[in-house]
Amino acid sequence: MSHKFTRPTPVSLAIIAMASIFTTACNGIQFNTNAGPYVSDRLSSTLVREYTISEISRYNATTLGFVNASYCQDKLDERKASKSALVRDLKVRTQKMGGNGLVVEACGTTKFNGCLSYIECRGVAYAVPERKGDDLPANAASTHF
Repeated sequence: MSHKFTRPTPVSLAIIAMASIFTTACNGIQFNTNAGPYVSDRLSSTLVREYTISEISRYNATTLGFVNASYCQDKLDERKASKSALVRDLKVRTQKMGGNGLVVEACGTTKFNGCLSYIECRGVAYAVPERKGDDLPANAASTHF
C-alpha cells in the first residue's frame, strides 16, 4: 500500500490560513505585508483607540511617551494638511511603541517657512489593559474630534 502525496489546493491553504488567524489573539499582532507602507500603517492605526484625558484616567494605563506628527504642504498641487491624517499617523507611532491607546493633546496650524499650509499634532501613547465589560475593547479603533 503506497501513499501518494498531493499538493494542497488553494482552498485548503486559505482554510488553514483563516483557522490560524482566528485561533491567535490580537494583542501583539504585527502586519507583514507586501501591500506597502500605506496599507500596513492603515492596519496598524486601527489597533489603537483614541481616548480623552478623562477616559484614559479610568484605566490602569501605562504611559509610553509622547508622539508627534506634522505635515507641510509646500506645493499648490499637493494635498492639504489634514487633522485626521495626522491623528492616524499618531496612532501608527503609538502602535510601533507597543501601545494601543492615544490621547491627542493638541493639533494646530501655524505658519512655517516654506509651507503653504502646516499642521502639527501631538499626543501621549499608552498601553491600556483590556477590561471585561467595556463597550469598546482597548485595541479597537475610535476617533474623538
